[in-house]
Amino acid sequence: MIPPLVRRCPECRHVTWSRRFAAVDDGERGSGLVECPACGHRFSTVDAPWLQ
Repeated sequence: MIPPLVRRCPECRHVTWSRRFAAVDDGERGSGLVECPACGHRFSTVDAPWLQ
């Protein structure tokens, strides 16, 4: 069984399922940013989301 992946916002430290962080377009590179559902902070993801 694969464990569920969670993600943490670096700004407010909100932790939730990784699928709840909406992917947003930064305008330059295309996708690669996610938005925190609690505070709206946008940040880039890493290759391994379980490290956040």
